[in-house]
Amino acid sequence: MRTRNFLIGLLILLLGFALGAGAGVLVYAEQAGGRFPERISGSYGDVNSASGAMNNDRLTGRTVPTSLETGSPVGGSFVRDIYKKVAPSVVFITTKTLGFEFWTGRQTVKEGTGSGFIVDSRGYILTNAHVVVNADSITVLMGEGKGAPARLVGFDLGTDTALLKINPPQGKPLPVAPLGESSSLEVGDWVVAIGNPYGLDRTVTFGVVSALGRSIVAPNRQTIRNVIQTDAAINPGNSGGPLLNAKGEVVGINSVILTRSGGSEGIGLSIPIDTVKEILNDLMEHGRVLRAWLGVEVDELDRREAVYLGLSISSGLIVTAVYKDSPAAKAGILPPVREEGVIKFYVVRKADGTGVTTYGDLLNVVRDKKAGDVLEVELVLAEGGTEREVKKSVTLETLPEEAPATGII
Repeated sequence: MRTRNFLIGLLILLLGFALGAGAGVLVYAEQAGGRFPERISGSYGDVNSASGAMNNDRLTGRTVPTSLETGSPVGGSFVRDIYKKVAPSVVFITTKTLGFEFWTGRQTVKEGTGSGFIVDSRGYILTNAHVVVNADSITVLMGEGKGAPARLVGFDLGTDTALLKINPPQGKPLPVAPLGESSSLEVGDWVVAIGNPYGLDRTVTFGVVSALGRSIVAPNRQTIRNVIQTDAAINPGNSGGPLLNAKGEVVGINSVILTRSGGSEGIGLSIPIDTVKEILNDLMEHGRVLRAWLGVEVDELDRREAVYLGLSISSGLIVTAVYKDSPAAKAGILPPVREEGVIKFYVVRKADGTGVTTYGDLLNVVRDKKAGDVLEVELVLAEGGTEREVKKSVTLETLPEEAPATGII
């Protein structure tokens, strides 16, 4: 009898321990930010082990994605459906860049990888500019593993976007990724990323739109606005791949991760596809974006430099160079000159009424304009210890093709 009571007591104790441990797992998963479902009426609901997508909407409060074809609630995995639809249009990009090792005199080859997606059956592919710019050779690998040489048609550092071109195979139309509208996204919407992280081709991850309206700095120091933040896992090699909505439409180009470890930490940033669509025709037809320009190079003024130059102002942009026959030159804005030992130079303070203290500030104002628009520039003319406020009306023109890619406005 005693033995029986002992065994029953031990069973109860072990059961209580197991339940306690289970509760502990739930708390830990929530604190760790995991997607462990909440306990509802003693049921965890159905979890698809392949994609991690939950079929029971009660678990998270999120809207369950609908079927791509019927609009009805998903019976299986919506990630699977999107992958089957779009993955054939996603490509693996490899690059080679030749270099020179000074001490040994040997030529070096630097290899890189990235992602891209086909946007036109004629062989046009979108990716990030930072993936392919300066590469000596570019190869695109399709789904069947066959590589094809690619030509860089054009790029835009201001949006970190590049357009490649391959020759489509004879008698076999290329699959095209459908472009959606990033403006229709809302925080909490499901999104899917397809790419080639760490050289692992056609990897799919999914998550939600974590935030909208973020900003990142482009390779030419221009600000890219309305950037999409997502917790869909994005890693090195995903750059240039598509971010897709629940309909399987491209809503962004995966570009940047914020990380301390070098891998995905749940903060990925994608360039909105609406921004890319605005420049796509220019890239196809001209190989570049026909932007407006002012025609100057500037340095940011700080307090220490202001004291050294004897200025009463402590912020603004010193005009360090003005391009010949540029809109700025035609409006009378001049580079620094020394006359009889006295330095004469301009400091830009405002553009169209907006205060400018950084290169990006002025660049963004100009990039929002079109050729033919008039830009009102407020400056300080410093000369021999004196300062005079001046205003110039500058009629902007199209950025020349021979102009440097960075450093000018």
